[in-house]
Amino acid sequence: MAFTVEDLNDLLMLLEKHPEWKERLRQVLLTEELLRLPSAVNRLIASVDRLTEAVERLIQWQQQANEQLRQLVEWQQESIQWQKQVNEQLNQLIEWQRETIQWQKQVNEQLNQLIEWQRETIQWQKQVNEQLSKLGEQLIQLLEWQRTMVEWQKEMVKWQQRADERFDRIERDLAKLKGWEREWYYIWHAPSVFGILVRKGRDPRNKVMEQLHEAVKKGIVTKKEFIALRSADHLWLGEFDGKQVLLVIEVSYTVNHEDLVRAMQRAEIARKIGYNAVPVVAGAEVPEEIWEQARQFNVIAMSDGDTDFEFAEQVIKRAIGLGNQQPS
Repeated sequence: MAFTVEDLNDLLMLLEKHPEWKERLRQVLLTEELLRLPSAVNRLIASVDRLTEAVERLIQWQQQANEQLRQLVEWQQESIQWQKQVNEQLNQLIEWQRETIQWQKQVNEQLNQLIEWQRETIQWQKQVNEQLSKLGEQLIQLLEWQRTMVEWQKEMVKWQQRADERFDRIERDLAKLKGWEREWYYIWHAPSVFGILVRKGRDPRNKVMEQLHEAVKKGIVTKKEFIALRSADHLWLGEFDGKQVLLVIEVSYTVNHEDLVRAMQRAEIARKIGYNAVPVVAGAEVPEEIWEQARQFNVIAMSDGDTDFEFAEQVIKRAIGLGNQQPS
């Protein structure tokens, strides 16, 4: 299974809750040599400190010996006789000094080797620290990348939501514009479109509004029904076989079931005030199921002015035969 960002987050949270696990994690991640390195370096430093103290004491002792030698040389210059007596001792001292210098050289070489080894050790430790630092930086970068991705994802979600809202508004506005366009199409072309169904057609909205007001006063219709019929997309009054017929029309670009129901309800309100009302749904697109429902409920369906004229005549004839008396 791949190690994911969520796994890393879980590991970090566990380490924060259990600090004692960090030592165990170091033991797993680091080699045995790396784990022993701090104690080895501490021992080395202690050894170098002791050696340094010994060398300092030796140098101090050498300085004292040189001082004595200088005093002896001065004393030799002051007293040649005394120098002759101590030449043998001086030669021994010189030999001892030579041996001491040789020993000091050896010690210095060893000290230089130790210093070089210490320098290499420090360099190696620095490399190890750099690698650990890089790992830490990579971990920080990974966490930062994760935070950035989360923020980016949040912004994308917000952007998607805003885009969806804009698309929804555009779709609603476009649907309204398309509906208005179809509504104006049927209003402007009403004489030719509905003239196929009824003769002597005209816009009766002023007359219908007057009758609605009177009907509300007499309690024949409610204010809610008044508003419903008033809100019909279009009304067209004409004659069929010498009888008046009121077409109650609902228009949408794509006709749906709600248009069908509104047309039927508003035609029923028109019948209450004395009209032989026929519900009509019209649009640019009429789905097949709407055609079927229209036939089932005696509603005339029209697609860009085209309809089943034989069925439309049957609906109008039923309205005339079942409708109320013609309005005066």
